[in-house]
Amino acid sequence: MAFQITEWAATRSDLARERQIIKGFIADIERDRAEYSSSIASDEFRVSAANASLVGAGLPPIDFAWRRRETDLAEYSFEASKLAAENVKQLKRLWSDIVIGYHPTPSTSTYDTLVGAGEMKVIRDASVVREIQAYHNLQESVVTQTDKLLEIRRDVIGIGASNGLAPYVSVPSDEYFRKIRDNPELAAAIRIMATFVIFHQGELKTADAKAEQLSDALEAMIQ
Repeated sequence: MAFQITEWAATRSDLARERQIIKGFIADIERDRAEYSSSIASDEFRVSAANASLVGAGLPPIDFAWRRRETDLAEYSFEASKLAAENVKQLKRLWSDIVIGYHPTPSTSTYDTLVGAGEMKVIRDASVVREIQAYHNLQESVVTQTDKLLEIRRDVIGIGASNGLAPYVSVPSDEYFRKIRDNPELAAAIRIMATFVIFHQGELKTADAKAEQLSDALEAMIQ
């Protein structure tokens, strides 16, 4: 009888700990999705600004076509024809809109704590554990792609500076478009920036979709 009581108490303690862990994951995911949402919107705005810059200079618009391979985890499709047009009304700040964006930082606090303490086994459903690990891999992919984007941005800002362009400094639209039209390196930098932003957005959308799926599975476990 004493053994059964002890075992029941241990099981109850494990269930309480599992519930606590799951709530921690859900909170982290909710934060992540808010980060992803802000960055996805920012990325589209940046590509729109890049497109408006090129078109304003009389150059071909952004044309992104990516042939998806079976091994790709992320979906990089991007319909350039649906770019927002509001940037055209803010011509003096197009350069800032291209190089300034929102760069997300996924939350791994619960995951890191569990792995460090060796507590991942507290979660009874092995399939959910696999989903958590898969999502963590996507978080790392987002961080890697963000680091790449920041590196590209640094180079693009340097090219802009050599042409008298700086973030948050307004430039008359005719002068700005002339700089792009007359400087192939500057035009190429804008196009490269937009391309990497599109790849970044693809990683974010993939991570967000997995986050939603994982959150639903975790919520079901504690209902």
